[in-house]
Amino acid sequence: MSLIESDGIAVVRLENGPLTPLTAAMRARLHELADILASRRDIRAVVLTSASARALSVGSDIAEFPRDGATGRETSVAEHRAYRALEELPQPVIAVLRGHTIGGGLELALATDLRIAEQNTALGFPEVRLGVFASGGGTQRLPALIGRGRAAEMLMLGNLIDARTALTWGLVTRVVPEGDGENAAVEMAREIARLPRRGVQATKTCLRRGLLDGRTAGDAAEIDAIADLYTSPDAVEGRRAFLDKRTPVFTHL
Repeated sequence: MSLIESDGIAVVRLENGPLTPLTAAMRARLHELADILASRRDIRAVVLTSASARALSVGSDIAEFPRDGATGRETSVAEHRAYRALEELPQPVIAVLRGHTIGGGLELALATDLRIAEQNTALGFPEVRLGVFASGGGTQRLPALIGRGRAAEMLMLGNLIDARTALTWGLVTRVVPEGDGENAAVEMAREIARLPRRGVQATKTCLRRGLLDGRTAGDAAEIDAIADLYTSPDAVEGRRAFLDKRTPVFTHL
């Protein structure tokens, strides 16, 4: 797994062969990178992608499937912690979905804020066909995106859907031609990185708070965040630039 930084953007690239199965070591490294990025104020957007054109990831490495309940619990706890660390990053995270993005690979993508799918992407949760289920947050994050009924169909039947269906259902936000996913994600990240850092991050925080804790908590988070932002350097600059009819110069402080 590699990390490349440029102009306020970090690209996290999964690397493990053509299908990019997720190993315990990869999840541990993902958690480590998320902890590092969380403290980086100079990084304003993150792209999650893979080195393979055939898959973001096909999910957990079956060779590492636990053989007993205690190990299974430890594995699941580590998986949840890694995905939550990614989800809780202050920066917006954009995932590039391509080829087969299934099982734990799709669960990983659900922990990001925005998902761009290449048109050849097949998405799904086939775990039930192996006697298990999408236990890496899939049963919790998926219904928030596509509704309980569609989530139940994907999770309980284990069938795959194509990128256009995923777009219609709200599972992904854009579909691009095959091979264009990473470029599209990086361009989106650049656009985000040009915007005032604190306003973007406050937006992410409030979105997440309302979804997790309900409307009242989300409203309270908005009130607290905007009260703090009104006097921020970028908010002052944005207001002055608007009145002066010029392009703002943001400092992201």
